[in-house]
Amino acid sequence: MSYKAPLTSLTDYGIVRVGTGISVTDGVISGSTGLLNYGFFTDGTQTNPVANAINLVTFTNTGPANGVSVVGGSAITVVNAGTYTKIFTMIVNKTSGGTSNMSVWLRLNGVDIPGSRQDLELTNTLSQIFTSGNFTLNIPAGGNIQMCWSSADTTVQLAALPAAVGPIRPTGDSVKLTLTRIS
Repeated sequence: MSYKAPLTSLTDYGIVRVGTGISVTDGVISGSTGLLNYGFFTDGTQTNPVANAINLVTFTNTGPANGVSVVGGSAITVVNAGTYTKIFTMIVNKTSGGTSNMSVWLRLNGVDIPGSRQDLELTNTLSQIFTSGNFTLNIPAGGNIQMCWSSADTTVQLAALPAAVGPIRPTGDSVKLTLTRIS
């Protein structure tokens, strides 16, 4: 199959309209790096040293990133303003009996974001439980988000997975977060 005309041009939009951040050269569509802001961040075990305190999730490892970085260990900071989607996973464990609750939520520039909280009910001793979530929000240029968590039970923690054998398996970080600009 071949095309006799380009998919798009400066005067004939075809299936794509050329505009800010999108260009076309000889029928090849390209996006500028300004639209491609993303970051992947992880960390290992984090404890809950004080009951009912706000714990900021810290990130010590940076994966692929462009225009998004970690500042001060916990503030995921963006270079460009835009609408971003945040996806996270956490591994949580609890080392005591009974029932405990754990809350996870977001802050934008140091202010709690209404509607961002998720609660987990942890029953008895748990070796680990996996949770995930997402949230889409507008972030200004130079703005940041932080993940917060809290529990009344100091035996609740974010737990990394150790390397394992039989078969050989790699470690697993307790927290993974991806922030991607979508517009």
